Amino acid sequence: MREGLRAAVQATGVATAVVVGMVIGSRWLTAPASPWQGLPAVHAVSANSDEAFAVCTAPVDGSNEGFFVLDFQTGDLSGGVLNQSTGTFSGAYRCNVLTDLGFEPGAAKQPRFLLVSGMSNLRRSQAGPLGQSVLYVTDSSTGRTAAYGIPWNSQQAQKAFASELVLLDVANPRGAAP
Repeated sequence: MREGLRAAVQATGVATAVVVGMVIGSRWLTAPASPWQGLPAVHAVSANSDEAFAVCTAPVDGSNEGFFVLDFQTGDLSGGVLNQSTGTFSGAYRCNVLTDLGFEPGAAKQPRFLLVSGMSNLRRSQAGPLGQSVLYVTDSSTGRTAAYGIPWNSQQAQKAFASELVLLDVANPRGAAP
């Protein structure tokens, strides 16, 4: 008799676990996809550096982001945008920041820079339409900062392209002439 009672208790426990699992599972399957559903989307940009390079990301439109690298030794600022269809870099950008920041050709010895991106609504330049971000490059020894626009046309970005970054302006923090 005890074995029969034990089997009945075990069967009741298993049945209870199955029912509880079904209830939890049905609530999970019918729950919203995310607890954050309905909240506005947040986009983050990032920047980092070491003694030789600085990198940052910058949105070029509502769904594409560029990745940019500044080589301290050469002053080359280069970057690219991933093609949404292929997942490969289809856009390529390049410029050299040394002259823009006041370095004499061949005279830059161990320059150090900061590189960050910021949002912008500058839609056109002499070079054509611009993306939603500006790249800011600062000479760490003087504070002199150059702002670069990112040429961007989402229709042209479906195929490979190369473009120069557009120098927008240079600022001197101590009021010195450019």
